[in-house]
Amino acid sequence: MRIALHRVAPALVVLASLVVTGPAEARAGKHDATKSVAAKPAKKKASPKKGGRGSLANKVPRKKGSTPGEADKNKRASIAGETPKETAPEPELQEIRDVDDELFPELFEDATKSLGTADSRIVANGLPPNVEPASDTSQATSDFGWMASLEKPDIPFRWDARLVRYLDYFKNNPKGRAFARALVKRAGRYEVKIRAAAKAKGIPEDVVWLSLVESAMNPKTGSSAGAAGLWQFMPKSATAYGLRVDKWVDERLDPERSTEAALRYLGDLHTRFGRWELAFAAYNMGHGGLLTAIRKYNTNDFWELSELEAGVPFETALYVPKIVALAFVSRNKAVFGCDDVVPDAPEPFDLAQVGPGVSLEAVAGAAGTTKATLADMNPALVSDETPPGATQAKSAFPVRVPEGKKAAVEAKLSFPATTTGEPYTLRWGESLDFVASQHGTTESKLRAMNGLDDPTPPRPGTRILVPKGHAALPETPVAVIPSRVEPVPGRERVFYEVVWGDRLGDVASVLGVTTDDLCRWNNIDRDARLHGRMVLQAFVPPEQNLDDVRVSHEADTKVLAVGSEEFFDWFESKNGRTRLVVTVQSGDTIKSLASKYALTIGMMERINHRARNAALVPGEKLVVYTKSDAVRTLASQAKTDDAIER
Repeated sequence: MRIALHRVAPALVVLASLVVTGPAEARAGKHDATKSVAAKPAKKKASPKKGGRGSLANKVPRKKGSTPGEADKNKRASIAGETPKETAPEPELQEIRDVDDELFPELFEDATKSLGTADSRIVANGLPPNVEPASDTSQATSDFGWMASLEKPDIPFRWDARLVRYLDYFKNNPKGRAFARALVKRAGRYEVKIRAAAKAKGIPEDVVWLSLVESAMNPKTGSSAGAAGLWQFMPKSATAYGLRVDKWVDERLDPERSTEAALRYLGDLHTRFGRWELAFAAYNMGHGGLLTAIRKYNTNDFWELSELEAGVPFETALYVPKIVALAFVSRNKAVFGCDDVVPDAPEPFDLAQVGPGVSLEAVAGAAGTTKATLADMNPALVSDETPPGATQAKSAFPVRVPEGKKAAVEAKLSFPATTTGEPYTLRWGESLDFVASQHGTTESKLRAMNGLDDPTPPRPGTRILVPKGHAALPETPVAVIPSRVEPVPGRERVFYEVVWGDRLGDVASVLGVTTDDLCRWNNIDRDARLHGRMVLQAFVPPEQNLDDVRVSHEADTKVLAVGSEEFFDWFESKNGRTRLVVTVQSGDTIKSLASKYALTIGMMERINHRARNAALVPGEKLVVYTKSDAVRTLASQAKTDDAIER
């Protein structure tokens, strides 16, 4: 069998590929600057600069401690309300991309070359370019008959020119053979388990090579766009398929959990498109982008789409044949010089159930191993400790430990048996302080009970232990609202107390309203962050389910309109003060009134928005805050009933 590779003018294909913006937003940039989310880059020690003639460095010796230090990332993250993530390059994925560069070098040439004149007509079918046709066309073809005898993968394929070139490279190019051997070796750690999981779900086993193309079989791999894990899930897709992604746990990095989610995702894509080639393409470019291409070109044949100008992104056009080629290599190791390769062995482990807030360092001590070893075995524990509270109605968290170490770890670090605690799931609007007050304890005791050493407050859905017994009756909540907000007919007004980490869009979603509504009803800036203990009013539709949200109802809430007398009286009474409106007498000044009512001059300025040197006119009104026990004394000293107006 002889197959001639298609040829296209190099610059024209570059131009055609520039028209395509790449994978859909959900996976955009995923393969750019791929990095490992677990490893930390080595710090570079800067060499001191030598001062020249007359430089300040030569004249004034630098005092000890005057050298600028590095910023504290944790403190910066605390102020910004974020968690820093450090990444490091992932060399294996760069090698995979280098294969494409070597096989299709013309694609990366300067697009300005050979564009021709303005009258030139661009004709491109999207296939990988080759060298310009030789005068003797027989020299431009190779004998690919050996491919006919290869054992076929269990995923569909077509003898596309790209697939042929990949197979030829992996068999006949020394660098390609070495690369294929390295991939076969690396795949051993997870190949058996992924194949078994795929077979159990009725999915082609060779889908395992999609994972290798995505992450080079490194569960710690992450991209600059936010994708992570063996299957390079984006956060939203991950949560949609049941993976936990938060400050403590990122299950995208868990090989077993992420594989389950990826197989469900691929199964859904196959249900949507009916062909595995299209499912793989959708996984790479996004199913929305693939649907657009199918409708635009009116064909649902992946191989046809990949040959059309701008049919699919060039990355996707290479993605599917690359997976197929690796499947061929796996099933024909002797042909590709990989029959003597010993694949990396799967790492044996036991699952030990440990309590919340337990560090990997503590687990390592109990298991007689190192923290680095456990971190490699448990990449999903991004905070290097088990999450606070119980998870999924369990009282412990599973941690992978070396075989034979389960009993030793659980004996020291299992969730403590208690007769005084019971599991509780935090709802939206509930802080640890609030939950503690409702169960007759303090936040510090509640944290100690759950091993919550991290000062970051847990988010809704976190399972914790609370003291057993009846919950205390809550105090009457207070809600401060804008003075002018009209009620919404047919809806109930409720009040939601913000907790740390709440985002406006999330709160609006759980309340069944829009962000614009919340902004309008509460006079808040949609681009500014919410802060703990702010209280938002919302007019919720009657069908909205608020079982997982802590809200107070209007009948049970003390509602204060901003600027009203009731508003000021209530807040000042909490500070043991009374708000008075006084009438300025002849000779009164800001300073004298401040002294009379035991206020600072600055406080008088702040309350009345008047400069301390401003001239006062007898008869005008000023506001003062004074201690409540001094009101009677002041009243008795007043010369007229108009001197003090309540």
